[in-house]
Formats: sequence, C-alpha cells, structure tokens
Amino acid sequence: MTLKDIADKAGVSMMTVSNVINGKHSRVSAKTIEKVNAIIKECGYVPNLSARNLTNRTSSIVGIVIPLDEDSLDENYLENPYVSAMVGTIEKELRLNGYYTMLRSVSRGQEITSLFKNWNVDGIIFLYPDDTGYINQFVESLQQGNADSPCPVAIFDSHMSVPGLINVCSDDEKGLYLSTKYMINRGHSQIAFVADYRGSHLLTQRFKGYCRALEESGIPFREEFVFLNPPSYEGGIAAGKAIASCRLKPTAAVTTADICAIGIMEGARLGGLRVPVDLSVMGYDDLTLCQYTSPKLSSVSQNISQKALQATQMLLKKIREKDMEIPNRVTMDVEIVERQSVVSLF
Repeated sequence: MTLKDIADKAGVSMMTVSNVINGKHSRVSAKTIEKVNAIIKECGYVPNLSARNLTNRTSSIVGIVIPLDEDSLDENYLENPYVSAMVGTIEKELRLNGYYTMLRSVSRGQEITSLFKNWNVDGIIFLYPDDTGYINQFVESLQQGNADSPCPVAIFDSHMSVPGLINVCSDDEKGLYLSTKYMINRGHSQIAFVADYRGSHLLTQRFKGYCRALEESGIPFREEFVFLNPPSYEGGIAAGKAIASCRLKPTAAVTTADICAIGIMEGARLGGLRVPVDLSVMGYDDLTLCQYTSPKLSSVSQNISQKALQATQMLLKKIREKDMEIPNRVTMDVEIVERQSVVSLF
C-alpha cells in the first residue's frame, strides 16, 4: 500500500493524503480527514518516517539530556526515582504526539556539541541545570545561534534568563519554607536541614526557605543543625546517624529530596531513634515511593508529572510554531502532602 493507492481509494490527491498524515488539517475538510484515516487504518499503512522527515527537514526526535558530574559516571541514573519519574512522563507525552525520545547522559560540554553534530533532533530537554556551567554555556550558545544545531530548548529549575529558553521551575524557596513552617506549627523548634546546598542554585534557594521560616518564627539559626550531606539515600543515612548521636538532638529534619528523607529515617532508626516519635521527617518531591515507607513519608509536592508535562507541551508547540512567543520562566506552585512521618509536640 502506497500513498498513491490511498489517494486513489479515497478519491483525493496525493497531496491531500500527505496533508492528513502530516497533521496539516487546516488544508483538508474534516470529512476527508476521517475518510483518509479510515483507509489508512483499514489497510494498515505505516508512513515512511525517514522519507517524510527528510522532506520536512525534521527528525521527529527529541533529545533528553541528563547532566552528570565526574563522580556519577558509573551510576545508573534511572535508579534515581526523580529522574525516572520525569523521563517517564516526558517520553509518554512525546510518544503520544508522534515523537521519539533520544536519552543521553553527559559530563562535559564537548559531549553535548558532539551529540548534536551527529544527531538531527527537533528539540532538546535538559533534565536539570548544570551548576558547573557547561550546560548553561551550551544553552546560551544555542539560543544565540552559535551552536551547530539550533532548535527549541527546554530546561528545568534553571536560574538562566535566556530569550526563547523554555524554563519550567518550582517555587523552591517556598517549598522548604512550607516544610519548615509545618514543623514549627507542630511545636518543633530544633529543626535540622539536610543537604549540601553549596554550589547549587536550586538547593541554595531551598536552604533560604528554611532560614526564612526560622527567622519569621523567632527561632535562632543553629549551624550545628545543618548537615551538609549529599541529598541522596546514602547521604540521608549518614545524616540520620549523625542526628541520633547529637548531644542536643533535633526533633525534626527537613531535606531537599524524598530519597534523602528515607535515608534519614533509616539512619535515625539505626541510631536508636523512633520516627516520628523521636524525630519527625519531611521529604521533598512527593514521589510515589513516599506511600511505601513506614511510616508513610510526608513531603513537599512540586507535582513532578505536571512539571514535566508542561515543559514537554511547551517544547512541542515551539517545535511546530518556531516564532511562538513564550515566557522566559514558568514557576509552578508547591504544597505540603501530609502523611505519617511528622508528629505534633503539642
């Protein structure tokens, strides 16, 4: 079955069939679209994407780039539940819109340049910003037309203000402010912050939210209650053990990732503390796994699925309408999701 066979069977031109297949429905009546699609379905016709994309100078491929640091090169990044949740939502939305996903991790700027020299992609999604700078430099170069494959670009949680860049963020300072205030409103004043925020714009914003909540409530900031551990499961375990061994023990802990909060709970238990009786814990992200811990983990929701969906839909619109005006930054709200890992001291 060829394009001409479908056109003959439908009694229309090959151009009309091509317009239906390529989604140019403004040029075809609804009745004709329905008729052509019915014939395509009946005959099991599959368009030759390579030929179609060559004609249209597109690839129907969107690249998802995951920045890694040199210490993470041997890790399976899809084991990170935040990464897998984001990638799953993005891939599904691309697939439903007829696009294919190319997933790649990078650790140096040259890898990005090489990647897009050798692959023709219609758009790029950077899963999160790079605090060492090479992603930022590439994005700026791309948007200024200096990179080898200029195309629409989306990124999450970046502090860059580059014209044309799709930048979908969460209100990170508010997130840890709400988390800390939630503890304070339940009688906690000795509240630990767990995350090495230094050098990370995103985590620094969350740390500022923690500090603002303490200041507003008249609670002195205590340096010894800041645990500069990586916001990972292992980092959380180390922090939980350290909290349990403190002379003046915090009664609550807030952090910047659910996986770290789960580690804190485990480390605290290993150190002889009961969660939440001796230590209340609040996570961040509201991943599905929060429902599987014991106790179930309270968390700050940044609605990860909606965040990923928003960026993907904006990118697809930009691919289809290159002159479309977009806001430089879209900031999504956050909220507390209550479960069982926080106890009131009142």
